[in-house]
Amino acid sequence: MLDKPQKKEKESNLGIILTEEIEKEQEKELMKQWTHLNVFAVGTEVEDIKVGDKVYVRTQALHNAEIIEMDSGIKMLVLVHDVIMIWK
Repeated sequence: MLDKPQKKEKESNLGIILTEEIEKEQEKELMKQWTHLNVFAVGTEVEDIKVGDKVYVRTQALHNAEIIEMDSGIKMLVLVHDVIMIWK
């Protein structure tokens, strides 16, 4: 489970209302820039990745990630085999 990066304040406070389709397209473009995603939690079977690691995940996996809203923020659920690189 990864912390989902949030849009920067200046991007979200422009006073422009976007359609859901345009927001999804912008999100896809932002995903291409996500190269160091923070690991929030790992499953019991995961041994190589630890909470707090920074990871690079395949872009296609990010597009298909399950989104989970929690008290600590929005999280993305990805499969361990979609993690390409780990920065410890």
